[in-house]
Amino acid sequence: MKLFIKYKLCELGFPEETMLKPPPRKLATKGAPKRVKSTPKTRSTGRIPSRWENIDAQNPDSQCSHAKSNVSKTKGSRLGTWSRLQTSTPTSKKEPYLQIPYISQIPNLMRPFVEDIVNVKGDGNCGFRVVSRHMGLNEDSHVLVRNALINELKNHKSDYLPFYATEKRYKEIFDGLHPPTTKNGDAPPEKW
Repeated sequence: MKLFIKYKLCELGFPEETMLKPPPRKLATKGAPKRVKSTPKTRSTGRIPSRWENIDAQNPDSQCSHAKSNVSKTKGSRLGTWSRLQTSTPTSKKEPYLQIPYISQIPNLMRPFVEDIVNVKGDGNCGFRVVSRHMGLNEDSHVLVRNALINELKNHKSDYLPFYATEKRYKEIFDGLHPPTTKNGDAPPEKW
């Protein structure tokens, strides 16, 4: 009891050393909670641009990978009325694929659908090199693509046998995926 009285006297004599603290700020108990204003970047409801829009933005001087409308809108004299005007397209833009190298090697029927042609090292691994480039890897990663295809065929043989019709054709495809055995690493011409 004496200690308690001594403690209370110390609190009165030295108030800065007390354990008492001012009451917390009064909280608003009515109404909906206030929202914190967000930055314009996080508040945006715009869509994420597609892969081709990103590519077009990085290469503004190249041809656009998607067709743009040739109809422009102009605002009329009255508010809220719009009219459409046809704009003429230059004749040089009718066939932009003609500017792609090696396009003459592709059949005419398929040319409008070609967006780009990649020229890779022609050593018999060119197909694997193209796949690795389009997967976002470099051309030297063609070994990873080859090994992934070998493992896919090996692990899912029962799924691919009906596709190739015979065991003999499956074996031809599977053996053709294995890397060449020449000293310089190039595939022999019969595997090209």
